[in-house]
Amino acid sequence: MRADDLAVGRGGARGMRVADGVDLRLVSGRVTALTGPNGGGKSTLALTLGGLLPPIAGRVAAEADLAAGLGADPAAWRSRELAARVGTVFQDPEHQFLASTVRAELEVGPRAVFMDPAESTRRVDELLVRLRLDGLARANPFTLSGGEKRRLSVATALATAPRLLVLDEPTFGQDARTWAELVALLAELVDREGVGVLAVTHDVDLVDALADDVLRLDPLAGAPASLEVVR
Repeated sequence: MRADDLAVGRGGARGMRVADGVDLRLVSGRVTALTGPNGGGKSTLALTLGGLLPPIAGRVAAEADLAAGLGADPAAWRSRELAARVGTVFQDPEHQFLASTVRAELEVGPRAVFMDPAESTRRVDELLVRLRLDGLARANPFTLSGGEKRRLSVATALATAPRLLVLDEPTFGQDARTWAELVALLAELVDREGVGVLAVTHDVDLVDALADDVLRLDPLAGAPASLEVVR
């Protein structure tokens, strides 16, 4: 996935720009960390790269296998096609919950992308265990603690086996054990399956543990934020 001279914001082509002139590339098998202060446009940029918001200007283009058979613009893909290839974790986990139980929530994505039922069951069972949600399978997602909601949102993004993950604060609210397990799971997806990851984060430890590339989005006084390559 690449962005060329990208401007992002809310409200369509005439909306207020929160970031401008963004050039970046997300690569299979690499983790890119997007850092910067609150209110700098990181979440809006992430949603645009994930195909959930159209750009105000410039372009987002999927490449290679990610784009195969669908075209380059992820915002133009059907929701089923997008869910199969790009998994997104929102800043507020509740914004992506649709079902009445944790297990049912994890089954939404695989069903939407027509995943084989046996494979869907296997993935859901594995994610429940890996993200320490197996004891909460029958719980209502909206009754979970903040950390549990965050883990469920990550699990739902992984359930469709996407090629690119766009994660907004994936480790927020996790205890040390769960943090380590989540980082290990993401590392495994990147190293063994070649998944690309964009992680919006303030978690310095996550950046140190996983990030191959680090970007910083800084707001400018009276102007849209600009992107800086840290490494």
